[in-house]
Amino acid sequence: MFDYPTRGLVVAVVSGKGGTGKSTLAVNLAETLVADGCAVALLDADPCQSSCATLLNESPSASVEAVARGAVATARGFHQTASGMTLVCGGTAAGFADLGDAFYDAFDEVLGLAVERYDLVLIDAPARLEAPVQWALDRSDTGLLVVVGEPTAVTGAYSLAKAVWQTNPSYPLLAVVNAADADAEAAQTAERFGALTAQFLGQSPTPVGYVPYDAHVRGAARDQVPAVHRSAPLRAAFAGLAASFAPLLPARA
Repeated sequence: MFDYPTRGLVVAVVSGKGGTGKSTLAVNLAETLVADGCAVALLDADPCQSSCATLLNESPSASVEAVARGAVATARGFHQTASGMTLVCGGTAAGFADLGDAFYDAFDEVLGLAVERYDLVLIDAPARLEAPVQWALDRSDTGLLVVVGEPTAVTGAYSLAKAVWQTNPSYPLLAVVNAADADAEAAQTAERFGALTAQFLGQSPTPVGYVPYDAHVRGAARDQVPAVHRSAPLRAAFAGLAASFAPLLPARA
């Protein structure tokens, strides 16, 4: 984890596999925090297939990939959305293996500016534990691990937690259960996952809440609108999730 001299809170949103709703969760969490008056930057750190702009129906004029190629200045990578958050897109690189040091240097430049300007920087990292995910976790104060109560998703989340804690046993991981059918299912998923990591890894991520399954999510994604604008239960769930970060945010002037 980096020590920035002037900074907001940096959170990497991660998952052990694709299909957990990680990017949708990051977008709706950012929307919720912005509505609460928090200055938020959402950095889509997938350099190959950035999806946050699509979910928000936004068209940024530049990406971190363009900054890395020297095509635009670093500040051009920042795009203000209709709701007032700032969005930064990774790009459309062919693959992780094609990314050189210049790409990560550009990410570092963007993140360095973001922590000076915003209360919270959310990094939507790719799924699994590819190089951009390792970069995101290394640069963050904490990782928000998205867990879904489905066997392959739990296995993927466990593998990611194991890799993180093998590298840094004291790394602060948080966990949020996504797309749970009911309170009881969410609590059971969080409890089982915590017990699994405690038994085999000697520690467990800190639970910070859950997001219920909601039919509005699919329609909102299709219409490129954050789902919190269409569902009261989702708004309440994300308000609770956002509140868990409030004590960690810098004091507002």
